[in-house]
Amino acid sequence: MKKFLILLFIFALAFSIRFAYLSANQRQIESDECLYDSLAIKLIELKGYVGSEGVPTSNRPPLYAVFLALVYTICGHDYFAVCLVQAFLGSLAVCFFYLIAEKIFNEPTAILTGIFSSFYMGYVFYTNFLLTETFFSFILAAIILIIVNIKQSNVIRFSLLGLLCGLLTLTKSSGFFVFLIAPVALWVKTKREKDFLKKIFSSSLALLLCFGLVILSWTVRNYKVHGKIIPISTNGGLNMYQAVRPAYGKIPEMGPRGDSIAEKGFVISNETERNDYFFNMALQAYREDGLARILKSFIIRFLFFWGAIDWNVTEGDIINYHYVFILPFALLGTIFSFKNRKEIFVILLVILYFTSLILLFQGCARFRMPIDGYIIILGCYGIYELINRQREKIYLVALVGIYFFFTYMLYRHSLYIKYFIKSVMEKIGLW
Repeated sequence: MKKFLILLFIFALAFSIRFAYLSANQRQIESDECLYDSLAIKLIELKGYVGSEGVPTSNRPPLYAVFLALVYTICGHDYFAVCLVQAFLGSLAVCFFYLIAEKIFNEPTAILTGIFSSFYMGYVFYTNFLLTETFFSFILAAIILIIVNIKQSNVIRFSLLGLLCGLLTLTKSSGFFVFLIAPVALWVKTKREKDFLKKIFSSSLALLLCFGLVILSWTVRNYKVHGKIIPISTNGGLNMYQAVRPAYGKIPEMGPRGDSIAEKGFVISNETERNDYFFNMALQAYREDGLARILKSFIIRFLFFWGAIDWNVTEGDIINYHYVFILPFALLGTIFSFKNRKEIFVILLVILYFTSLILLFQGCARFRMPIDGYIIILGCYGIYELINRQREKIYLVALVGIYFFFTYMLYRHSLYIKYFIKSVMEKIGLW
């Protein structure tokens, strides 16, 4: 009963914050949002998964457009209704973060996680956008919650995981290899009994079959439409090209600007040919660039991925001070977890997996958002352990409060901080 009441409070807190923000910040959709909106409308009109010109497309994975179409069918073509549903899903994800933190650590860490995630700027802001991030983060949180509760081989549970991982991938192709985390978790947790390999194999096979069936249904459709094997989408080539040739040569979060090679690609009407073109141009760029330039490009992507400025949502105007606040504590929480033998390998695998994607694709704060919840979990454990280890806890609480106020002042002076960072990066040759 106590846990239910805590979860109810956290859900109510998260939803009320999101509802208040949405009510005060209604906006018109733009850019990628218009694309998803158009795809959803065409689905409602029974024209199929087609682009604005009525031609079948695989430019984006289908599930988010299906989600929008479902909301439109029930509520009408109402963007606010979509945002409210996303607020509901985002609030459920916050509850999932609470349960994950409680399972791995303890109740105080879980409560801190739930409260901090409820207010977290990134999650609240993205609720107001018709983009995949909130929906994707919700499914990912459900997957991780199931995985951390794995104790032994279970074919039904792993079949469910396979289904969810398939849906995750059909929301955003970056989730393609998340399903591999489950067998690793089972391997680590399963007791080395006589038939443990057989149990791992049966569960992993169920996972793979269910995941494969979900993905295969879309891949077969793509083959019928394009005459080529397209597992998920035809947008991977552009993402690869943007990684090595970002806007103005230094902003990975934005599409190519003033790039003659990119302009030639954008006029190719056949999207599979356009995808192949950008893929080949990305490979050519890697061949032409020396090691120093490749390394510089990777460092820039890494800094943007782990940075506190989101060019997609705020156009680089403000600093996510919640993220600046929690990140150092997440590093402390990771250290404390190793010392206290906490089973954090699942959330570390998730963080490492999404970070590794910037080796090939563009890196930006928007693409980091699905793992921010796990950074928050580690950060809240870091705060809990740091304070709990001190005799004079009141002084530590005060210092944490002062640091939070400091990060808030960074947010209030975001423009100045942004240009300070810019000048530093220019001096060291990264900008």
